[in-house]
Order: sequence, then C-alpha cells, then structure tokens
Amino acid sequence: MIETITKLKVFAAATLFMHLLAAPAAGATTNPFALLVGKWGGNGLMTLDGNRKERLVCEAQYSGGAAQLVLSINCTGGQNKVDLRAKLSSNAGRLLGFWEERFFKVAGSISGVATESKMDFKVVGVVQGSMKVEYSKARQKVTITAQGVPLQTVTMNLTRR
Repeated sequence: MIETITKLKVFAAATLFMHLLAAPAAGATTNPFALLVGKWGGNGLMTLDGNRKERLVCEAQYSGGAAQLVLSINCTGGQNKVDLRAKLSSNAGRLLGFWEERFFKVAGSISGVATESKMDFKVVGVVQGSMKVEYSKARQKVTITAQGVPLQTVTMNLTRR
C-alpha cells in the first residue's frame, strides 16, 4: 500500500513537472501582436518645441504574425504630420527592429519588450525617444516621446476600424 502511494506521488509530481515545462513562462506570450493586427483610427495630440500643440487625426495599420510586426501610423494636423513606419521582431517578448519617421526624416533602431497587451520600446538613432502602445481588442493608446527633433510628444487614442 505504501509503495502504491509512493508511486502515485512520484507520478503526480512527474506529471506536474512536465506540465510546467510545457507551459509558457510567466509573462511569456505566444503572439504579443495578435490584438494589434488590423486597421485603427482616432485622434491625437502633438506637442512641438516651444510647447506648441496640434490636434491630430490618425490612422494606423499593423500586419504580421507571432514573431514579426510591421506598423504604419499616419497622422495629420495643422502644419505637421506624423508618418511612422516600423518593422519589429519578437523573441520571447523581447523586441528588436527598425523605425523611420518620414515627415521629420529620421530613422533608427528599436529595442524593448512586448506582452499580449503592451509594447514598450526605446528608439535610437539621430533621434532618441520611446514609444509605448497599450492595447486591447478594440482600443489602443500610443505615446511617443522624442529628443533631437522639433516633435516632443505624440499621444493617440485609437479604435479598431
């Protein structure tokens, strides 16, 4: 009887161990970009040097799969625009990639992290900055900060189209 109980305990422990090995690690995601893929639109606000502000109308499109994401964000305002393009790769939630902003004519590299509801990364190049995207199936908030160009911040609130 004791031998049977011991065998059951060993079997239960082995089963639990195998299950834990097969499960994704805490915070790991199989596709951090799944909720982003598609077309989005909404409003935003751009802050420029001298604390000048411009309201924006924005459209965004995301495409790709579990390991890669291509994004395009276009915003029009008063005298300025935001024309952002990026290609990102994710490896276990770590982001690497390349970005360019065509209106201000700057480009650089991206590194950061992604989960199933947020991307947070730094941009490096002629411009130093960051971009944070918080999202659900229907909404997303984008916050961009920059140094080295007249554009200081951009915030966007977008909904799925």
